[in-house]
Amino acid sequence: MDEWQIEQKALVEEIRRTCSQSSLVKVIGAPDINSLRVSALMLAFTDKERTTLQVRKQMTAAIIIQLALDTHDQIAPILTEITQKDQLIALAGDYFSGMYYRTLAEAGCIHYVSMLAEAVKQVNEMKTALHQKECTSSADVFHTVRVIESNIIRAVCVENEADDNLIEAMSLLLTAERLRNEMENPFIVYGVLLHMLNHSSHVIDEIKSYLYELESSILMHIQKLDKQTAAVVQAEYDRIFDRELRYAEEG
Repeated sequence: MDEWQIEQKALVEEIRRTCSQSSLVKVIGAPDINSLRVSALMLAFTDKERTTLQVRKQMTAAIIIQLALDTHDQIAPILTEITQKDQLIALAGDYFSGMYYRTLAEAGCIHYVSMLAEAVKQVNEMKTALHQKECTSSADVFHTVRVIESNIIRAVCVENEADDNLIEAMSLLLTAERLRNEMENPFIVYGVLLHMLNHSSHVIDEIKSYLYELESSILMHIQKLDKQTAAVVQAEYDRIFDRELRYAEEG
């Protein structure tokens, strides 16, 4: 696991260097690279494949296009006045999109653009549904979150014929991570659920109930993975669901 963490950290830093732009960093901060997405992408390739420049750029591009989509979320959907920071956030999203195309061009992987186009389209459709409060139930909201958080990673994994149990486990973990973040720092998903359920306590109960379902589903998929892959996914599971803290409390 130590070697895995070292490799993961090195890739995160490589991605950060690729997409950082000093002027934007001063205003909106350094890009937030999701380590779970990085792990999911790494697991989609063999140890040997990950040493190649082409695969590293493929993984980098997948993270960058997700950054482009997530960055635009920082701009409120309804604005009475567009501030300079809003303009810079929009510029950052456009900059990440440009880096996505450039990275794939450098890798000679232009086919990735068309391969990911449908995934990006679905993510944007789900984000629109959230912003416009089109979801009619909590289940719809949670499905929307899953598409938004995992669709790009899923597309890369499917293209590379990764294990179905790995794809499902990582998809569910990304969903769980987003929901736990929303409980601690309410954002778009929390707001949609609050609009639907009318009380913050109901929102928290609904999220906790769904997270409980996710826990058992993720563990089921982990049990079907090979030992090395299962160890990585289990570590991410323990981190997201605070297993060490829970063990300490139970002890």
